[in-house]
Amino acid sequence: MTTPSTSSDVTTSNHHFLKQNRKHSLPVAPRDYVHLYSSLLAGAGSGALASITCAPLDLVRTRLQVWGERRGQMGAVQIIPQMIREIVAKEGWRGCFRGLGATLITVPAFWGVYFPVYNDLKRHGASAYPQYSTAIIHMGAAVSAGAVSDVLCNPLFVIRTRIQTDFLHGGGVPKSIVATARSLLRESGGNYLIFWRGMTANMLGLSHVGVQFPVYERLKRMLRQNQSRNTAFHVMIASALSKMTACVLTYPHEVIRSRMMDARSQNGFVPTCRQIYAKEGWAGFYAGLPVSLVRVIPNTCITFVTYELFCQWSREMIDEYRSK
Repeated sequence: MTTPSTSSDVTTSNHHFLKQNRKHSLPVAPRDYVHLYSSLLAGAGSGALASITCAPLDLVRTRLQVWGERRGQMGAVQIIPQMIREIVAKEGWRGCFRGLGATLITVPAFWGVYFPVYNDLKRHGASAYPQYSTAIIHMGAAVSAGAVSDVLCNPLFVIRTRIQTDFLHGGGVPKSIVATARSLLRESGGNYLIFWRGMTANMLGLSHVGVQFPVYERLKRMLRQNQSRNTAFHVMIASALSKMTACVLTYPHEVIRSRMMDARSQNGFVPTCRQIYAKEGWAGFYAGLPVSLVRVIPNTCITFVTYELFCQWSREMIDEYRSK
């Protein structure tokens, strides 16, 4: 009969495990701040370009997520031009770009934080945890970078969503970012936590990047094969397929988040889910998905291709400068 382990046995075992684990870990590669800053600039620049290019589709998608039951039976081919025509008729051409100012701050800020954090965590994870598969390292880095970016940028996303959907609630002339922020504060009685509304849905939505980035990295490796680098076409295919996969699997959190951010009353995560299900059934959680796919696929391709090309160019320039 075996006897229970004593605390000293457990301590010795733990020390042995840690020692063995340290043996298998690799020296952590030094942080290259120049490349880190170039990643930040590339992320911000690619986010800005994609935001401008896809602004009307982004507006349509957000409004459909908030007003999902309005045209549940229509397909993306019919609904996108119809909604854009309605926006132009009621709000003018400028209405198609409602919230663009907030978007040009929000999206570049998000990617400007996300990409450097993601790349740095990938670098650290590959060295510190070689016992884990590459997919696990990429998933951990993607989810962690997403959490940091969401916490920092959520106030901007709340303001942007309000500006984009204000017309649906009887708003006339679009408010500025500052005016919208003040309106939110008045609505909450001065509670700054209103700027982090939708964070529960955001945290659950980290599964989105947890799917997207490992798939993206894997596809890039497969497409590259024996070539020294990925072409723009490789990046476009990898980004489109990975985004489509992640969207289909994790889309409900986006609808819940948009409804929570748009809500004119205090609505928690569970009440919002119940409200969507009661009014629209399970289909309500996929409100605007076809439009979202039409919007996010080109948006993601523009963002990732621009980002990767800028990073490749900046690395070559930096390495050439350092070699002199």
